[in-house]
Amino acid sequence: MTMMKWAAPTLIALSAQPASAEALSKVPAQLNPAKAYVLVEYELMENALKSLPGSRSRMPLIAGLALARYDAELKDVRGLGRAESNPVPKGQANQERFRSKVLAKSETSRMLLLELEPDLWVVQGYGNTSFSLGSVSFRLEPGIITDLGVVSAAPDWAEDQRAMNGGDLVKMAFLGPFAKKPDVAPMRASFRPRTEKDLPIPAGLPKDKVQAVAFAPDAKFGNYLGGLVNRIDGVNFRMKQKKAEAEAPAAN
Repeated sequence: MTMMKWAAPTLIALSAQPASAEALSKVPAQLNPAKAYVLVEYELMENALKSLPGSRSRMPLIAGLALARYDAELKDVRGLGRAESNPVPKGQANQERFRSKVLAKSETSRMLLLELEPDLWVVQGYGNTSFSLGSVSFRLEPGIITDLGVVSAAPDWAEDQRAMNGGDLVKMAFLGPFAKKPDVAPMRASFRPRTEKDLPIPAGLPKDKVQAVAFAPDAKFGNYLGGLVNRIDGVNFRMKQKKAEAEAPAAN
C-alpha cells in the first residue's frame, strides 16, 4: 500500500518555527539539567545493488527518524490539527527532523545523541514517510538520557513490489524511457534494545543518567511531513506476517 497526502500550508508553518534540538557530535562536558537527551543507534540499510562491482554493502545514513511533541489525549502533534489548542511554548519547535551529526560509528551502524525539550514525544516518521497511521510515543525527562536502542528501517514493499537490482539497472540503461520505473514504497521502522554486540554507550556519558526508553503503542496523528504515510511497523509487512501465519501448518 502506497499512499500520499500533501500538507503544504503545514510544511510552510513548520519551516518557520525555530529548531529547539541540537545534534551532538561529541559527548558534552556536562548535561543541561533543563534539557532532555535521546541516544539512538541506526543500523545501516543494506545496499540492494551491492552485487555490482565497486558497490558498498550498506547505504550511508542520509535519512532517519523525525520526532514530534505529542498530545496523547488530543491524539495529534502539539499545536497542529486536533491538538491545535495545545501548542509548545513560544520559541520552541513542535517537531524535529533528522540530523546527521554522528557521535560514534561502526562498519554497520551510526550512533546519534540529540538534545531536546522534556515532553511526550512521538516517532513521527522515517525518511520520506510519516507514521501517522500508527506509531509509538515516549516520555523525555529533564536531565535524563533516554536510550532508544537500535533502530532498523526498510521499505515496506507490497506483495508485487521489490527493490531494484543490478539487472533492473541494466534494463533501464538499455531501454531508457521505455523501461519499467522502479517500485516506490513507504518506509517502516523497528526498535530493539541495545546489546553487547552493538555500539557501547560512549564513555563520558553519566551512566546513572541513562535509561532505556519506554514506548507506548498506537499513537496516531496528522501527516505533517507531506510525503508517504504508513504505520511504524509497516501496513504491508503486517499483512505479510498475518498471511504467513494463516498459511503455516498448525502445530501438533
